[in-house]
Amino acid sequence: MDKSAQVTLLRQDAPKTREFILLGAGPYEGELAAALVSQGFKVRPIAIRQSVSELENPERLVQYREAGYRYALKLNILHDYAWACSFSGGHRVQVTMSVIDISTNETLALFRQIGPDRECPPLTPVWPLLAKELDKSWR
Repeated sequence: MDKSAQVTLLRQDAPKTREFILLGAGPYEGELAAALVSQGFKVRPIAIRQSVSELENPERLVQYREAGYRYALKLNILHDYAWACSFSGGHRVQVTMSVIDISTNETLALFRQIGPDRECPPLTPVWPLLAKELDKSWR
């Protein structure tokens, strides 16, 4: 049976756009991105930056950079190789997913989930479980 995610919302008043960049997903980036997209999120592998140049006075040109996305998902993954799935070769992971406001460098929410890193019937991998919890909490 799947365990429920532990959710901690640190700032409930933040505007909740459904666009994220991923930080620290490593080899699991594809699985998490697919799970997030299936829940209606837009996911980008890198932050898009836009440069704006402004002539401050005839002798000084100032250049600003603006982040293209406001929020990032940062993953911290602890592996438990002693707990192996005999059906898929997967193992148990403990994932902490942080929602970070890039503009303020503030952590807005934490999601913790323990489970297999890939298919391991009858258990569900952690990636769709995390995406569902984010979908429920991030509205």
